[in-house]
Amino acid sequence: MTPLLTIHNLEKKYGRRRVLRDVSFTVSSGEAVGLIGPNGAGKTTLLRIVVGLQAADAGVVHLGSAEIRDALRHVRVGYFAGEPTVPASVRSRNWRSLFHDVGRCCENRPVRDLSRGTRQLLGLRTVFGLPALRLIVLDEPWEGLDPDAARWLSEAIRARRHAGAAVLVSSHRLHDLAGTCERFAFLDHGRVSVLTARDVRESGGAVTGDSLLGAFDLVRGGR
Repeated sequence: MTPLLTIHNLEKKYGRRRVLRDVSFTVSSGEAVGLIGPNGAGKTTLLRIVVGLQAADAGVVHLGSAEIRDALRHVRVGYFAGEPTVPASVRSRNWRSLFHDVGRCCENRPVRDLSRGTRQLLGLRTVFGLPALRLIVLDEPWEGLDPDAARWLSEAIRARRHAGAAVLVSSHRLHDLAGTCERFAFLDHGRVSVLTARDVRESGGAVTGDSLLGAFDLVRGGR
């Protein structure tokens, strides 16, 4: 597969702390890559750099053949950074009038008055309601979702991937990543190791949350 997203030699420091060290990997059209790492590992920083919201100290991000900031002018990218995606003061009914595909996932109240999980779901439905997305970048999207909403999200990721979108998703919910991703980028101490589903598959043939955790332990132990 030809990569749509190419991350090459990214470096990022906050003061003396280097959060990203020579990070390189790709995501192809029709592929979902799960980003896994402990709190504070730099996952959100990496995703913000990928979508052009933050600058790296070194390295480049390309979307197709163009550098990310130029590519964003003509390539549609969906980015979910958590429940604040939707303005807190807007009423859900008014938001649905703008984004018809968000569904009837909540009562007609100001977003600030909705539960955390409902705000999360409303934001996710907004992102997935956008047409013709080439790249979808998600930061902890399953957080706070109930079982039905979590199932909807997993199915939505698979549907967009099968439609040709590239998906990069960070989550601590390893069992959800196991069911939606084909490759996994393990981020620890600023460095990334990328494994395929075949690399982390259990003897029975399935990728599970436990097998991903075991693979991550091996990656960390090898450093």
